Amino acid sequence: MGFFDFFKKKKVPVPQPAFIEKRLLPRWKICAGAKIKLQGASDYLACEVRDLNMRGFSLALPGELPPEVNRAELYFNDKYFFDVEIALTWRRQIGAKQVYGARFVKMRDSDREKLYQMMKENFPGCFGKLI
Repeated sequence: MGFFDFFKKKKVPVPQPAFIEKRLLPRWKICAGAKIKLQGASDYLACEVRDLNMRGFSLALPGELPPEVNRAELYFNDKYFFDVEIALTWRRQIGAKQVYGARFVKMRDSDREKLYQMMKENFPGCFGKLI
């Protein structure tokens, strides 16, 4: 180490963002209370939809879902009801809650329009802003 080494520029690593969005259609962060009824179940389960877009959503539940879930009824704000086919794509445990990522396999055009209308009416701060 010579005298001039002191004046050399030191390489500082570039900080990386904590989350990198990889989706082509990013999701709206809504964190809204909802109810979900699985195929074959008689009661609704209280849950929280954390983010949502036209292709899927993530929801947090206090318990686990069976892995063979492929149809569900999603109920928002005592007004919006969606009967959709879903596929669970990922699962994480965060604290005491189970967080699932679900993608819409089949959704009617009328339900897509209702989803768009619900976002516009109930989440105007999120509407238009992604991530």
